Amino acid sequence: MLALAVAPAFDPRVVSTYLFAWNPRLWDWPEMPREIARLRRRGHLDVEWSSGRNRAIEPGSRAFFIRLGVPPKGLFGAGVTITAPASGPHWRPDKPGQLTNHLKIRLEVLRSEPVVLLDELARPPFSRFRWTVRQSGTRLPSSLADALEPLWEQRLLG
Repeated sequence: MLALAVAPAFDPRVVSTYLFAWNPRLWDWPEMPREIARLRRRGHLDVEWSSGRNRAIEPGSRAFFIRLGVPPKGLFGAGVTITAPASGPHWRPDKPGQLTNHLKIRLEVLRSEPVVLLDELARPPFSRFRWTVRQSGTRLPSSLADALEPLWEQRLLG
């Protein structure tokens, strides 16, 4: 009998969840419309992203992307990390010679508008966390990650 390998359903209790920030004031992500189209065609999009100072993110960790700095603010993408962080040149041109950590993330959702608005994250139970992070690679407490998954899925279906 031939056994088919089926990817297990995502279970947020098994892995850690991290928040990755995007601020259009610092980088306008000019390729975003093309990358959204590529994700729709392929079902996923692999991107390299900064994890700030965090070097402890394991491959397979849950990743949420949050838009900050410029409205509309909120969660607009999600996926899983596919590599551990590695040190490399800083992504900002105004920081020559500085290093930061980078990793690859496989995005399964990427939207031009937030799926969950920052204002919604200011309400319980999410209000216990400072969502306006100063750098990517910030770990979400597991209790918040567990509460976020059903809201995220509901919004994607709705």
